[in-house]
Amino acid sequence: MEIMDSLIVFQIIYQFTNLTPWSINRKGWIFQRSRILEAYCVAVILVSVVVLLYGLFSKNAITTINSNDIGKTVDFIQLVGIRVAHIVSIAEALIRREEQKKFYQQLIEIDKIFEKSLNIDLNNGKFHSSTAKSGLLILCVYIISEVFILIAHLISYENENFQIYWIFYLVPLLICGLRYFQTFTSIRLIQKRLNELIKLLNEINLHKPPKEVEAEQAEKEKDSLYKSLAPFKISDTHSTFSLLELSLHKRQEMENTDMKKLLIVRDLYNRLFLLTEIFNRYFGVSMLINLGNDFISITSNCYWIFINFKTFASTTKNFLQIAGSTVWFIPHVLNVLVLAILCDKTMGCTTNMALGLHRIHIDTFNDNHNSVIQQFSLQLLHQKIIITAAGFFTIDCSLLYAIVGATTTYLIILIQFHLNEELDS
Repeated sequence: MEIMDSLIVFQIIYQFTNLTPWSINRKGWIFQRSRILEAYCVAVILVSVVVLLYGLFSKNAITTINSNDIGKTVDFIQLVGIRVAHIVSIAEALIRREEQKKFYQQLIEIDKIFEKSLNIDLNNGKFHSSTAKSGLLILCVYIISEVFILIAHLISYENENFQIYWIFYLVPLLICGLRYFQTFTSIRLIQKRLNELIKLLNEINLHKPPKEVEAEQAEKEKDSLYKSLAPFKISDTHSTFSLLELSLHKRQEMENTDMKKLLIVRDLYNRLFLLTEIFNRYFGVSMLINLGNDFISITSNCYWIFINFKTFASTTKNFLQIAGSTVWFIPHVLNVLVLAILCDKTMGCTTNMALGLHRIHIDTFNDNHNSVIQQFSLQLLHQKIIITAAGFFTIDCSLLYAIVGATTTYLIILIQFHLNEELDS
């Protein structure tokens, strides 16, 4: 199964949710421009911008669900954040559509090299099933959490505007979640191919004894060389033969099967490095904005958990308020956690490849081997796989510590504002 065949169902979903403006011709898996899908994306962006501006400048109470001033501000920022993330995700998918096309075209070329040059089956059918299961699992988490939030707030609060607020928040949340899933899938595609290269490196052995056939062929070529040099002087013969023998030895080294594999691995790694750069251009801004929105949501709900604990009275209402705020930020925490872990593992593949490269058995006196290993080492040093949020920061597991630290800082600030508001009243 080709990679595009395994992803066609997801591409249809992305078309429906404005996350890709391309129509796909299944004959050859060609990306075709669709004026209808582009117009659809533009229309949704315009409607979303109008709704955002209406929420910013109107005094309608549906944008908030709390009575105190700090609570209103927190709710308002949280709703505006998810709307902005929604607009940016769709706009980036439309503006950067050429990058998406390049990404999959390059991916198809890489898969052909794996299949034809290395005889490696990437098992895209298994990837499709695992991706579908992951998508259903994430969707279940979103649905269960949002339904629980709605029920908890309907029971514990008497605010009639919450249903409207929830709907205004839910729709952009699902689109942003799907954008995250699109990002996860692309990262896993890169990671899977890097892992295949690591496995291949661990199997390469350049220091092998020559096979009998190769030895016989070498002897025949030596005999033919001696016969052709018979009319010359002995000193000239030995000198010329030494040069030809050295040339023959180098040619045999380059024809070595494992040496060919190593050169193909170098080429594939370079292609995957370029593929990662395309990925950064296509998803960079949406990752930056979505991570910022997740940070806002996590901080806001931590604030409401603190407020509910402050007035906790061991009642069902208090319990549901705390549980609702806790469940609210679970999808956002899940997005950040999965993204950070996937990116960290993918970037770690460069280090694993470097370690695998230097574990290869080579003839240390063979200049040909040493040259190839040295060049590949320099390539891994200067072409590190790095995934960034539009170049602002690297996305890895250290991002989790940064978010925890920033959340703690801003939570303390919000609590101080809340306490000052209570003193003033």
